[in-house]
Amino acid sequence: MANVTIGDLTAASMVSRDDLIEIEHDNNGTPESKSVTVGQIADLSGKEVSGTLAAGSTSITLSDAGITTDSTIDFYTSVFGVNPTAAAVANGSVTLTFEARSSDLDVKVRFS
Repeated sequence: MANVTIGDLTAASMVSRDDLIEIEHDNNGTPESKSVTVGQIADLSGKEVSGTLAAGSTSITLSDAGITTDSTIDFYTSVFGVNPTAAAVANGSVTLTFEARSSDLDVKVRFS
């Protein structure tokens, strides 16, 4: 296989989850390569779902079939320091509880 950097590659118009990628990395001075699929890489980065908690509301449920009770979940809000006071995860959804706010709050959940 030729040594090619990512910058030398031509852009693909479309890839599928089953497309194979060969990755080479340096392991303490010894080059090692591994074949992975696009799907494996995408699964590592996780997925996101988002919504808006309306002013005055105290909970929001965000749904995605990929959310499971075994998922690793990270929460993000559009206002620094505003965090949920409780979270309930079910297969297919996560419900976040907040203190009531006077303005809308954008909420994002990243899961893998």
